[in-house]
Amino acid sequence: MGTGLLNTALDVTTSSTLSQSLVVADGVARKLWKTGRLAQESTLLDMGHIAAAVQAHPHAAARRRAELVLSRASPLAESARESFSRAAFQFLGFEQPELQHDFSDVDGFIGRSDFWWPGTEGRKGVVGEFDGKAKYTTLELRNGATAEEAVYSEKLRADVENPERLRRKLIGAGLLPGRG
Repeated sequence: MGTGLLNTALDVTTSSTLSQSLVVADGVARKLWKTGRLAQESTLLDMGHIAAAVQAHPHAAARRRAELVLSRASPLAESARESFSRAAFQFLGFEQPELQHDFSDVDGFIGRSDFWWPGTEGRKGVVGEFDGKAKYTTLELRNGATAEEAVYSEKLRADVENPERLRRKLIGAGLLPGRG
């Protein structure tokens, strides 16, 4: 991957909304990771030339936004909707979750969640999931439910495009804003 994509990501993070910027930055991080140019636990801001380019930007507000987004960029976000969800968590003041967390018990692998907030200070951990189109179109993923039933069930989930509803859901699950 050439510097063109990195320059585009840098341009987007200094000029677009938090959600648009994180979608692009996560996509770039994922591509760099898949091609061996970025470690799984690294962010785009860990790349020296990106950090230097951000610092050279003439506008302080754009620098702050780019630093925030590039420090949160992760190759583990598997879709634009997961990135959009993460931007909503950030906007609402919640800590960023672990991405693609595997759960196991004594018998082995149980499943994997899109988002995982480990429990702290006596609180239980919280799992978050953003289901894509496959949940509605793949019979095996619907666990015997009709597509209509799957859609109805999904309506019961938090809607990341409704920040107040998402905030209430996260607080109801035991997360506290301002902790991340």
